[in-house]
Amino acid sequence: MTDDGSRLVDELLRASPDALVVVGADGVIQTATAAVQSLFGYTPADLVGRPIEILLPDRFRQGHVGLREGYLARAEVRPMGALLDLGAVRQDGSEIPVDVSLVPTFLEGRVRVGAFVRDATDRRRGETLLRFVNEIGLFVLEGGETLELLSLAADRARVLVEGSVAWISIRSAGGDQIEVAAADGQAAGSLRGARVPVATSLAAQAMSSGRTITVKDMATDPSVLPEARRAGLGPGLYLPMLAESGPVGSMVVARRAGAPAFSASEVNAAEVFASAAAIVLALGTARQALEATRMISEHERIARDLHDTVIQRLFALGMRLQAAGRIAPDPVAERIRDTVDSIDEVIREIRETIFDLNRPDSDTPHLRQQIRGVAAEAAEHLGFDPRLAFRGPVEAAVTEEMAGHLLAVLREALANVGRHAKAATVDVVVSVADGHVTLSVADDGIGISDSPSAGNGTTNLRSRAETLGGSFTIGRRSPSGTLLQWRVPRT
Repeated sequence: MTDDGSRLVDELLRASPDALVVVGADGVIQTATAAVQSLFGYTPADLVGRPIEILLPDRFRQGHVGLREGYLARAEVRPMGALLDLGAVRQDGSEIPVDVSLVPTFLEGRVRVGAFVRDATDRRRGETLLRFVNEIGLFVLEGGETLELLSLAADRARVLVEGSVAWISIRSAGGDQIEVAAADGQAAGSLRGARVPVATSLAAQAMSSGRTITVKDMATDPSVLPEARRAGLGPGLYLPMLAESGPVGSMVVARRAGAPAFSASEVNAAEVFASAAAIVLALGTARQALEATRMISEHERIARDLHDTVIQRLFALGMRLQAAGRIAPDPVAERIRDTVDSIDEVIREIRETIFDLNRPDSDTPHLRQQIRGVAAEAAEHLGFDPRLAFRGPVEAAVTEEMAGHLLAVLREALANVGRHAKAATVDVVVSVADGHVTLSVADDGIGISDSPSAGNGTTNLRSRAETLGGSFTIGRRSPSGTLLQWRVPRT
């Protein structure tokens, strides 16, 4: 390589945000780039001559020696600890998540390994954000109550940015005050139900302006809720929750007194989550209104609102996530794609709900409510809640006679899981497709017996299917568990 080429390489290494640590076959650090100081707090001179394990948490050091020796036996270019959450320890003893790529080189007959290390804090926070958005979306789809949704969103916001407390404020019924509807974390009990006039509320300012308000010290700022000022808090964020129809609330996250301020990356993540929570809250509110209303004209209005506002907002959020996926590392991009798929699933569920609105109401609970009721009863002996999903125009396709059989089959199927399966999860899916209504119950338990007596307890389930001209099957599920399918023609 020419002198100019060597200087270029040296300059690129100095300018790279990734720290490069070169290790010999004995595990001793031979050189390191200047970026190690911003990442770990050590200067390159501090690290040279010391074992690479100095950068690992104590609990990993002993095991890492064997892993390092095993890698040297088959050295290749690859990420370190693929699919694992890797951590490193800084000079001050604090831990940070990292991504590591290993590059072996052979010079003068000796092997050296270059480890390119990058701070993975933002990547992992992004993955957590996507998981939390998906979680609150599924919570609403499963019929969760608004207050429970707000509590869940407050908890996830606090965890997302490592806050001490989080709460969600909304306008009171009278409209002249801002009320804390849900809170989680430090002093949450004293915050729930607290009120402050709109004119002096930071939450109201965030809602009206549509912008995040940063507070350096919650304990001394007179605009902060009195109950929060007494809670020993330091830095805080007031995040607007905006839906298509306007502001629905304000999400507040705060850290204890003396804690560091929120970074730009943390603020951005919190803003995205608050925006997603607002969309989900609007969806949940619309679904509850749908279940409560009985007038067909009101059904048509809600269906129109769902289509024109919530679906469009969810679609826009999906587009935003897809754009982020194009510039994200491959593991994050894959999780973004999974989350976009989940958002598409939410949109399909809303469209199914719109379809169901065209079905005349009756004085009895609709089928989905009845199925949720059977699942809630089964949860008592299962020890966990079955997961429910609906595909297609279920309400419109299932007749009263068919519903009676379907509910009885579901009740008995879940009872059998509780008695025999030793399962940890159960998935219940009711679908309408290809001219049939299908009930599927899948568990992850020990599976059905292969003995000739297996299936004697399912005679009633098969009889109910045959009565309606349908079929019933039960068999082993891969990799473990049992899959039951009850299928009857749609009339």
